[in-house]
Amino acid sequence: MKIDQAYRYIKRQIIDGVWVPDTAINVNEVSEHLNISRTPIHKAMTKLSEEGFLSIIPQVGVFVKRPDMEEVMERLLVCATLDALMTEHAIKNLNDEELSQMYTILTKMDNLEISEEEYSLLNIEFHRIIYLAAKLPYTFTLANQLWDYLNYVGNPATLFSLDRRKQSQAEHWMIYFSLKDRDAKLAKKLMEKHLTRIADSVSEKYQKMGLAQEVGNEI
Repeated sequence: MKIDQAYRYIKRQIIDGVWVPDTAINVNEVSEHLNISRTPIHKAMTKLSEEGFLSIIPQVGVFVKRPDMEEVMERLLVCATLDALMTEHAIKNLNDEELSQMYTILTKMDNLEISEEEYSLLNIEFHRIIYLAAKLPYTFTLANQLWDYLNYVGNPATLFSLDRRKQSQAEHWMIYFSLKDRDAKLAKKLMEKHLTRIADSVSEKYQKMGLAQEVGNEI
């Protein structure tokens, strides 16, 4: 659908950093680039506004939204809750092949020489196997939206620096073994703790940014 095409294009431009916060979006340019009318573009932008990527100001324009720390934390805490829920449900459905795939992914993630971006992609694939095994389609769609938002507000270099990567990987292995042992209660608890820590890392980033901005204003 044309709405989906516009949605994917605009979101990709934002997540990849092509359009930075406060960038004004020219609907005519998007329309010309995608060769589609303005109507599906406006509908796509409304959806992206609801997901926290855009600010729509009537009679003024549409802008890439500068993340607000309180909103970031709320969305990431929701993400942690959804991941924990899906992990609990995945226990009933995960098969040996999927567990083997997760083991292979984690083994690759153990390599400290891979880049933050490579680690991030493997990390997403690890979580995606759990999402699919949970067989909760609505929750899966919502979680994917929130993961896109996480990639927007916290880039891999921030989330997966070497020290944080070691902690992240230790948590991934614990989640994996709890899933393998079919311990739903422990797996859910570990996943929620894992995502909450990531939310705290992003929060720390924005607190530092806010402090730096305050100092800059004083100067």
